[in-house]
Amino acid sequence: MDGENRGALTQRFAGGVSMVGSAGLEMLSGMCRFRSDDPDNFAATMISVDLGSVRVNRLRSTAAIGIRAASQIGDVMSGFLAVACVRSGSVVVEQDHRLHAARTGDVVCVDFGRGLVLEIADGTELVFVYLPRAAVLARYFDPGRLAGAVLSRSVAGEALAGVLDPLVSRGAAVEDVALVEHAVVDLALAVLREACPVDTAPEPAGLRARVYEYIERHFTDPTLSVERVAAGVNVSTRYLHKLMESELESVYGVIRRRRVRRGVDLLVDPDLADLSIGQIARRSGFAGLSQFGRAVRDVTGRSPREIRRQSLGRS
Repeated sequence: MDGENRGALTQRFAGGVSMVGSAGLEMLSGMCRFRSDDPDNFAATMISVDLGSVRVNRLRSTAAIGIRAASQIGDVMSGFLAVACVRSGSVVVEQDHRLHAARTGDVVCVDFGRGLVLEIADGTELVFVYLPRAAVLARYFDPGRLAGAVLSRSVAGEALAGVLDPLVSRGAAVEDVALVEHAVVDLALAVLREACPVDTAPEPAGLRARVYEYIERHFTDPTLSVERVAAGVNVSTRYLHKLMESELESVYGVIRRRRVRRGVDLLVDPDLADLSIGQIARRSGFAGLSQFGRAVRDVTGRSPREIRRQSLGRS
């Protein structure tokens, strides 16, 4: 979520906002589309505080159901996971066809990059933090395994709630935002580690194989980037670079060389002699002809036209 959009969402509930009736349900529907069996008597309050890259919320609500449909995936919330401390009442989360119930004192994890159904019981109070997906991936967590995970009455969960509570109780300004942000993120990640204790760092050799497999499936997409490869194998970009240090090429180098190899194969194929070099460049995953030409010359020592001419001369 970029700063402008996050700021707009936070400003919406800064200082605390009361929501009642059908209009209140609609006002709450930023992360999910909320409904209630008794909309006329719906009532909730929300307060939000920004702390650098994270956002902390407190929600008190009567009974409601939030649905995050597939059509919402890809919005500004999709880059976040929520770690929610249940201060009173209960919630039921359905994600990836699994149901998870969390009660007072529990902590529940919600992945906004996936569809979900969130059922909030009457009188429930939640205090929760939105974590950027990159922060989660950097600690080797698989967001898919965290979706809906519940941690019951843990020391880490109580510690997280103890930090979040005062932040969204009075709406007081935070003097050292960076310091508090780091404390919140570290505590939230400690909760995630307890919720999924067996989710450790992937074995490097197997993970490198997944990197090459992902590149092989996607290299013809001109928008493929190092960041997308990292997200595709569920690690941070920083860890991906470290992982590939022992290889002969960087991730970008692997993508580039694989595109060049495809381009050369297409250039020397007599059945494709009617294709322009620009068309071959695009089919190989390059954004443009000049980029293709430089990459081919760097790897092979010849230009695309020379490769095609020499190939046709041998046929």
